Amino acid sequence: MRPHHHLSGEALALLASGGSDGPTLRELASAQRSKQALLLWGVDRLARTVEHPEAPAAARALDLLRTLQRLHPAAARYVMANPAVSAWSMTELRLLRAQDAGARPGQLAALAAAAAIRARWTCVVEVPTFDGRVVLPTLGSTATAVPDQVARVTVGGEAAHVEVGDQRIRITAAPAEGSGWLPMRTTHVGAPGEDITFLIDDLHPSRMPGEILADRLSEKDIARWTTRLDDGWALLNAHHPSRTTEVRALTGTLTPLVPPESVGIRSASSRETFGCVAMSIPPDGRATALTFVHEIQHTKLCAILDIVRLTGPDRGRRFYAPWRDDPRPSDGLLQGSYAFLGVSGFWRRQRLIDRGTAADTAHTEFARWRDAAELVCTTLLEGGDLNEQGRSFVTVMLRILESWARDEVPAGAVAAARRSAEEHLREWKIRHGG
Repeated sequence: MRPHHHLSGEALALLASGGSDGPTLRELASAQRSKQALLLWGVDRLARTVEHPEAPAAARALDLLRTLQRLHPAAARYVMANPAVSAWSMTELRLLRAQDAGARPGQLAALAAAAAIRARWTCVVEVPTFDGRVVLPTLGSTATAVPDQVARVTVGGEAAHVEVGDQRIRITAAPAEGSGWLPMRTTHVGAPGEDITFLIDDLHPSRMPGEILADRLSEKDIARWTTRLDDGWALLNAHHPSRTTEVRALTGTLTPLVPPESVGIRSASSRETFGCVAMSIPPDGRATALTFVHEIQHTKLCAILDIVRLTGPDRGRRFYAPWRDDPRPSDGLLQGSYAFLGVSGFWRRQRLIDRGTAADTAHTEFARWRDAAELVCTTLLEGGDLNEQGRSFVTVMLRILESWARDEVPAGAVAAARRSAEEHLREWKIRHGG
């Protein structure tokens, strides 16, 4: 773990433009790995400080993780960097600080057991159940909920078992029907040389806090997801290759969400779950590609903000955002404008590729979100709570958007975008005044 992470002025300017390069992406990812290691260390330390009854178990688990980090770094790093682990540890720290009875720092043992299984490290680890199940990050969980208790995970080379209650369950990626083990599955998409593998997390309770999580996917569901992901990934590789580079560098886990009641797609990413994109199943490949572009922008900005502060203290002011129905603080405006900088760039390119009504839609979407992001950047610079670095960052964003404003767009698309923007603002003013 490095003691310090840094983004140069040139790297920040590149990121502000919506772009990236290999060294910058590696620095963002490295900073997140350091953060995640510190979070786990913090859980152990705080558990001991408040004298939590599970503190000794947490300390033993962290010792095992440190051993595995030294001897089997890839296995330990993969588990420790899991997005659900990050979310769990942040929640655990809040509970421990509040000395909440729901704090369970002994769950560090689940991480240690998962890393040991991946490293094929012979050991026995006592793992508390999580919501009644034994949940091993990146690997899976027991299928049947039981009263909260401590299970035994035994690892012996290639074989691993969990004993909970009167059950002895083999941990495997391909269990027999009714075996009692639910594995986390992966999906592999893309042509050779352009491919990517995603871990599908539809099991861990902390996989995307605050979202409406889909239930366990069936094999038929997995096949449908794979088709949509493959279509979207092919589109990104063919026409937006810089985005596939960013997705490869900064994500690797997908969490399925319940679809919205209306037509469309629900998606999310979080500062607590770096490396995860959550979404409901996309209707087609273009929606898949757009969702990745949108969420990778949020992922990049969240990683940036863990290294560089761009806003000052929240002074309580709230502003209009053309993509939201609620007034937003400055940091929310920054997140949205950066996401829609990426969305605008997607449609700017896509409108030259699509044909017919799809092209008409792409032109309209480009005009709508280019103008919306420009408006919000101006709002941030005129009245937001940006610090000096934040002003420099948003100034670069605005310069890009202003250059795109000179792009020729069909008059019908411009008019349609303007009508949509005006209708949104009119409804927002009715709801909030102004």
